[in-house]
Amino acid sequence: MRIGVDLDGVLNDIAEWHFACGSKFCLEQNINRGFNPKGYYMEEQFHLTGEENIEFWRQYIFDLLIAIPMRPYASEVIHRLRKAGHEIIILSARDNQYLINQYDGMMDYYVKAWLDKHNIEYDELVINTSNKREKCLNIGLDLMIEDKASNVNDISKIIPVMVFDAPYNIGCTGKNVIRVYSWYQIYQEIINKFAAVNTIDIEEII
Repeated sequence: MRIGVDLDGVLNDIAEWHFACGSKFCLEQNINRGFNPKGYYMEEQFHLTGEENIEFWRQYIFDLLIAIPMRPYASEVIHRLRKAGHEIIILSARDNQYLINQYDGMMDYYVKAWLDKHNIEYDELVINTSNKREKCLNIGLDLMIEDKASNVNDISKIIPVMVFDAPYNIGCTGKNVIRVYSWYQIYQEIINKFAAVNTIDIEEII
């Protein structure tokens, strides 16, 4: 089975990172407009102006690229899935928007470095993907693991989607949508719902 895996919000906890770094930034910049947990982007969550949002990313882009932690057991579960014969395609909308000067165009490098740092295996890596539904069709995915609400709603019309729970995607439901809260729940859901994994002894793929 070809499994698509989002980066921000799935391999890492982008919601927690946004709140931690955004709160610090707003305090230091004397910005106090409240917090919207259902917002997906920084400017939606902290009600930032365009200039404030740019300044936030100028200060914190490398914290995201280098220091954000991996979700617990993500690499371990992905290793087990690949050992069971599944292909892992990491599919991210990250682009080079906030990488400037000598860092312009280096998003691919930083994504690969972060994945290597956390021992996350993959068969293909696709970044700068604005239309994930179209990309899922083009590369023949059987399942997508995603957190962004609009992507979940679009992609679930064509293939099953596991939505990693977050305040901003709480409204995502449907027969093709499976809500998950951890990487080992993802593993268990795949074992239970997809016969290709059911035929394999769990102990054999550790």
